[in-house]
Amino acid sequence: MKLSLIVPVLNEETFIPLYLESAASYADEIVIVDGGSTDRTVQIIEAYQRHFPIRLYRMNQTGLPYTDDWNESRVRNFLIDQAVGDWIMNLDIDELMDDRFRDVLPEIMNRTEVDIFQFPFVNFWGSPWTLRVNSPGDERWSNDITRMWRANIGIKYRDEKHHCTLEGSGGQSIWSIPRDRVDINIYHYHYAIGRKIKYNDNRRGDVNVPDNQGEPDWGFTHAEYRIATAPFTGSHPEVIQQYLNLHRP
Repeated sequence: MKLSLIVPVLNEETFIPLYLESAASYADEIVIVDGGSTDRTVQIIEAYQRHFPIRLYRMNQTGLPYTDDWNESRVRNFLIDQAVGDWIMNLDIDELMDDRFRDVLPEIMNRTEVDIFQFPFVNFWGSPWTLRVNSPGDERWSNDITRMWRANIGIKYRDEKHHCTLEGSGGQSIWSIPRDRVDINIYHYHYAIGRKIKYNDNRRGDVNVPDNQGEPDWGFTHAEYRIATAPFTGSHPEVIQQYLNLHRP
């Protein structure tokens, strides 16, 4: 059994090395679409192609990044079509699997009664030692997330723009497809390292950066719900720990 990892990228030079070093320990191929990066993203990927099983495609996004101007479902469905593995995993560039995943992957791919797997999703907020967690009116931070499915059973993304949704063949709900939960964390580092913010991250008003200008305010008080956090007491993936050791304040 083989796993294809699929990921769209745009200006992600901080996360590319971390992601690829981690993914190469378990994925049989990494399929990437670059949306028109203007930083060193493409050069870094091309350097890794010499040693890692990476296929890189170009598909420039039009309109404003990370908004409904993007046709994200088209890009993600293109990635699905290129994948050749028995299983497909959609893991975004700022998301890393817990190191234990490489050990359990062969077993879960050999299961015949399950076609979809979901994983606990761990969101960091402002630093690698602070988690964002659910609060009343904002229950989206401490949940499971679907990230892996059996190839060639018709699972694609619904024709939507940004934040598109997976569906089964003929529009079937993926919740009707046999699934299971794998107790291996996915760590989301978008708000923890690097710039910690991208264009349109303030669309919900959580980081208090009007017009996407300035530095995020991690202690901002939202008018509609409490931004709830908790200490992170676990262990980071090895590549993240190495990064943190090199970038100590």
